Amino acid sequence: MNEEWLNDKYVKRWLNGLKPRTKQNYIDDFPEFLNFIGMTPKEIINKRMHDLTTEDISERQFFEDKWREFKECLETKDNVRGSSITTKLTPIASFFSRNGLRLNLHHGDWKANVTQEPLKKWKMALEDVKAMYTHANLRDKALLLVLAQSGFSEVDIAELKVEHLKGLYEMPQTEHYFIEKGREKTTYIQATCLSYEALHDIREMLSERGKPQEGFLFTSQTKEKGINGIDTRRINEAMKALAVRTFGAEKAKEFNTKALRSFYNSALLRAKVSPQEIKDVMMGHKRQGARGHYAYDEYTIKEWYTKAFENLSINGIQSREDLAKMREDMNKLIGKQQVQIEEQKTELKSLKDLMNTQSDQLRKYSVELENVSQLLKRISILESHKKPRKKKQ
Repeated sequence: MNEEWLNDKYVKRWLNGLKPRTKQNYIDDFPEFLNFIGMTPKEIINKRMHDLTTEDISERQFFEDKWREFKECLETKDNVRGSSITTKLTPIASFFSRNGLRLNLHHGDWKANVTQEPLKKWKMALEDVKAMYTHANLRDKALLLVLAQSGFSEVDIAELKVEHLKGLYEMPQTEHYFIEKGREKTTYIQATCLSYEALHDIREMLSERGKPQEGFLFTSQTKEKGINGIDTRRINEAMKALAVRTFGAEKAKEFNTKALRSFYNSALLRAKVSPQEIKDVMMGHKRQGARGHYAYDEYTIKEWYTKAFENLSINGIQSREDLAKMREDMNKLIGKQQVQIEEQKTELKSLKDLMNTQSDQLRKYSVELENVSQLLKRISILESHKKPRKKKQ
């Protein structure tokens, strides 16, 4: 369907005031219902207003019946999930409701009559993230690392802009970037970091775009490439496609993008981030009770993030095992150096003592030499007085 329907006054009324993410999702899903019912938005509203004035029950319930038919049609599709059907039905109910013509639906009308095997929960491991990274293009590498190493959701990442990262191009290459923003889903503040690994790929990605100073951090690669921000659906599609390339289509069925946020949460747990309020704010969760009044600062978040990063880093030398080995080797080296320093101190002290002793001896020898010299002079004088004088002829 072309996009002329978006200019319909009832569609504009419906979408007005919705959050950008919700609006885009509705725009993506609603045309399927329009095609199914074969009517324009204006025709739907006009018929609904007419139907509500009639005494014919079948006419009054026309759109409720069409709702159920559309749901049954969705249920016949292969590999459909109940949650997917609900997602498709939600814009329809919203369209009628926000135009003041609410559908008369019951709880059972929303329940999808589909049977499916429960999805296996994907437990993302560090090796999985590393494997996905090797199969990604530059943009998807940056997306993957931000998702897996910051805890931001797709919608929060879609909203990130270059100007949010002050000093991005000038900051040290091995420094994490502290960032905080309200989560779109809950409005709770999330304070976390963009890792230096993610920043490296972000800078490379932006370099290909001429190092812009503003605009969306991640942009669409289809519509108005490089200008429009990427939407959440495209992020999910990119990560799903990456999972398919990495693990194969069958195993990738278990993958969902949320697993990357869970991976970040697990890293915080392994780092034993405490108190709980700090972990809450690093995940963007509601801080319960009195904890909600406690403050945090950038340095605290960075300190805990650095500890958690040992479980997040995809760089081999930065893995937890290698870091532990590096720390062990460093401690051994420091210990060895400390022993050497102590030995050198002892040796220096001995040399100093020896020099002091030799200096005392030299002074003593100098005095004795002076005494001998004086004695020799006196002997020479005495001997000169003892020589006999010659008699005169």
